[in-house]
Order: sequence, then C-alpha cells, then structure tokens
Amino acid sequence: MSISIEITPVEIETSKIATPLSTLNKAIAAMGRAETFEEVVETLRATARSLIGCDGIGIIRRDGELCRYIEEDAIGPLWKGRTFPASACISGWAMIHRQTIVVPDVSKDDRIPYELYAGTFVKSLAMAPVRVENPIGAIGAYWARPYSPAEWEVDVLETLAGAAAIAIEKTQAVQIVANAEKPPVVDDAASAEDFSKDISRVAGIAAVPTILDVVLRMTGMGFAAVARVTDDRWITCQSLDHVGFGLKPGDELPVQSTLCDEIRGHRQPIVFDDAAEEPLYRDHHTPRIYGLRSYISVPIILANGQFFGTLCAIDPNPAKVNNPQVVGTFKLFAELIGHHLYSDERLKVTEEMLDREKGLSELREQFIAVLGHDLRNPIAAVDAGTSRLLKEGWSARSPLVLKLMKTSISRMIGLVDNVMDLARARMGGGITLDLAEDDLGLTLRHVVEELQLSYPDRELAVSIDLPTAFVIDKLRLAQLFSNLVSNAITHGVETEPVRIVAGVNGRMLEVSVANGGQPISQETIAKLFQPFRRGDLRPSMQGLGLGLFIASEIAAAHGGTIVVNSDEIETRFTFRMPLVG
Repeated sequence: MSISIEITPVEIETSKIATPLSTLNKAIAAMGRAETFEEVVETLRATARSLIGCDGIGIIRRDGELCRYIEEDAIGPLWKGRTFPASACISGWAMIHRQTIVVPDVSKDDRIPYELYAGTFVKSLAMAPVRVENPIGAIGAYWARPYSPAEWEVDVLETLAGAAAIAIEKTQAVQIVANAEKPPVVDDAASAEDFSKDISRVAGIAAVPTILDVVLRMTGMGFAAVARVTDDRWITCQSLDHVGFGLKPGDELPVQSTLCDEIRGHRQPIVFDDAAEEPLYRDHHTPRIYGLRSYISVPIILANGQFFGTLCAIDPNPAKVNNPQVVGTFKLFAELIGHHLYSDERLKVTEEMLDREKGLSELREQFIAVLGHDLRNPIAAVDAGTSRLLKEGWSARSPLVLKLMKTSISRMIGLVDNVMDLARARMGGGITLDLAEDDLGLTLRHVVEELQLSYPDRELAVSIDLPTAFVIDKLRLAQLFSNLVSNAITHGVETEPVRIVAGVNGRMLEVSVANGGQPISQETIAKLFQPFRRGDLRPSMQGLGLGLFIASEIAAAHGGTIVVNSDEIETRFTFRMPLVG
C-alpha cells in the first residue's frame, strides 16, 4: 500500500511510507564479508539508496581536515571526486559534531554552502557520520524536494553507517595482520649498516683467531685481518699484527687507498709476492702508501651473493704467497668465514620470524575468539531484529527494533575498535597519537557526562582542577579515562560512589579513579594490563579484557604510566603523565 500527499512548493513532507527492508540483512552481511574498503563502499553504493528510498546517496571519507566525496548513486551528479574543507561542508559538520544532521530545506539552513548545491537536484538531506567516536567518514541521503525524513529512515541511515564502520575497521584489522612488517634481510652492502654489529659477528666466530694465526705462520707475513668492505668504508673486524701495522677491530682505512676496493668490484683475489717485481703494482698507490711489498686478499662472499669484505695479509717484505696452495687455503678460509656469517644471520632472522609468527598466531587466535564469541551476541541481536522487520513489515514496534539493532552495532564497533588497537600495539610497536593543544578538563567532564547517562543509578564524584591547555591526543585520553571509569563502575560496589580526581602535582598530571569493593590481589594486579585478562567477572559482565591493556598503551604513548593500589578501603587506578615545557 502506498500513500501520496500533495504539497505546495513551500510545504515540507513528513514521510509515512516505509521502504522495503528486504535488502538490509543482505547489505549488513555483505559488508561483514568485505575484505577491502572498496568492497564496503560498493555495497553501500549499491544498497543504501533503495533501502532509504531517497533520490541520491553520497559516501564521504574523512582525510584529516578534508572531506573527500568518493562515491555516489543519484538521479543527477553530486560531488564524486571532489574534496572540501571539513569546516565548509555539511558532511564535515556531521563528523566534527559527531552526530546525524537532518536538513529539510537546504535553502533555509545556514550550515549549507548553498552555492555548491545550486547546480544539483538536492533540496533536502540527512547526513550520518560513519563511527560516532572519531568519525572516519559519512553517508549522505539526498532528496529532490523539501522533505523531512521519517525517524525510521534516519535510523536505517545510521544503521548502515554503523555497519560500515565495523566493516571498514575489520578490513583494516585484517590488513594489519596480513601486512605485518617482515624482518628485513640486508643483502645490499651499500645500505646503511651498523658496523659494530658486523665486528661482533666476526668476533663471534671462534675459528677466526686460529685462521689468522695459521695464514701468518703459513706465509711468514706479519699482519692479517678480516675486513668489512663497502663502497665507502673499510673497517677492521678482527686482526693479528706482528709488525706493528696498528689496526685493531673497529679501526678504518680510506677505502680508496686499499686494494680491497678493487676486489669489491671484480670479486677476485689479488696476490703478489713482491710489489717491486709486479708491473701492475710497482707504481700502485696502495703499496706506496702503506710500505708493503707482499700482499694477498680474497673476497668473503655470503651464500646469498652479498659481498661482505676480505680476508687479507700483508708484509713490508717479499713473501712466497702467489701459489695455488696459499691462494687455495685463503679461499677455503674465506668461504668458512662467509658460511659462519651467513648462517648466523639466517639463524637470527629465522628466530625473529618465528617469534613474530608466534605473535601473529596469537593475534589471529584472538581475532577468532572475538569473532567466534564476543561478536556472537550483538550479531545475533542484529540478525533477530532484521528477521523481525522482514517478517512483520513496518509496524509500531519497528523504530524500537531499529534502535536496538543500532545499539548492538555500536557494541560491535567498540569491540572491533579495541581489537584494532590491540593489533596496532602488537604489530606497529605501540598506539600512535594525534597531538594537539587541548582542554583536558573539558574532555574528562565529557567522559563523565556520557558515562553518567549510561549508568544513571551510579554516583560519580568528580573533582577536576586542571589548566586548560595540555598537548595531548584528546580522543585517546578520553578513551583511557572512559576505560578506567567504566572499569570502576563495573567492579565497584553499587553503594559507594566512583571518585574521579584530576589535578597537577609538581610537573606531573595526575588523574585517579577509585571505587569501593573487594581488594584486588597482587597476583591479579600483575596481570591486569595484559590483553584478554578479564579477572573474575560476574556472568552479566561483558568485554574482551582489552580495556586496561589499551589504557596502559595510551598512557605509555603519552610518556605516562598507570599504577594500581588496592586494599580493603578502595581500589584506585592513577594515571600520571609528565608535563611538557
């Protein structure tokens, strides 16, 4: 059944018509299966307009202070491919204020840059942020007439935005695990290197001192060395000096002054018994600079083809070295050294890869645990709500069902956000910050107000005495405070208030959250900040056990710490951060 209402040009419609909801479940499921950001966007483009029943849909991605209109499906062209400052477009307003905005008539709303709309069909719109906390984008629904969308239409738009947020975060989480940084394998001698590491590697080969002693005894020469040679460095790694040449491990020679520089180029031995008798080396700068007469040097090449350096010996007097026995022995020793160096490096790389793979395996198991357990209930709730809408059609209960679905999606977003933070902390070396000067006291008050709305029966006693300006990541510290206060509400006794105190002590910012209840054992405190540690939860308590872990990571990223004190009187979590400047 359809209802049509005739309107005058100045009248604004109020919808009474329900669009078919048969594709809602499929849309949410398709986004859940998406493996890339582009697949999520394509699902939105293909389904959002028909679900809402509007004349156009626009998908916007936030890029810092810019809004990029990346996709659209509409009766006429909108702004696909264009970029606008967030402060100058309605999608930016929705993201900055973290709320859905409805504009029944774009010509009568000062927030609309009307010159951008003049050439389009758009006369009214609704814009929902993708992820309310720290929005990453927005979805806009547009109508070609002045129009006030019904509450259910706005709910559908927000439900799609919430489902998109989960799907996008999931694809990012998968990418973090799939593209976890591999340990680098250095095979370019010209790259920047830690030569002290090379010196230590050679020193770790027990046979090198014996090799140097044998070559000097065999040749009768006075100095032998293993050298690290690059295109611009010649470094002694190990030496045996009987003639006072003066080179010790770590000492350098100008590489252009050595014959090893030539060996690096052609990778062949250079050998002569007496430079004075050799036409190629009689007037060569190397024998002249260093006063040497006899010389032998062979390249050390690793199994992967990398040129490492040379095994060499010199003497100020002539020596019988240019013969197959001596040259063959030097080559054998150089191969032995190269084999040890390569095997040692490969062993270390293998150990690092095994450690990293172990970490990735644990992270994969944790992802599976989240998908298999913690997301099961909210997914089931969304599925049940969708089934009810499909079965019953639009009814008086439908708005309530949609709101419950949105609540479940919000919970899923929180779960995925926490797993994303875990992945960043594990794979990326810590949580990154977006630092700016901000009012920390105001941020803390907002957190308390939001939690008070969620827990109206709990008393939150707040004392905040803070300067207005701190260099912080406001959203991250809000997340930290929210986790601490939520933890106190969950585990504290309901008859005592949760006490929140914030102030500056010397050059330290201190924020403490305390609650009454049973004390925490020292054994449990030692594990509180480990991921997936939930402690002794009551059956009604839910969560991944990531809140305190993520809070500690945020504290560490700010150069701060969280300490716990617990006794029969109270349990207190205190965040301390040094003040900069």
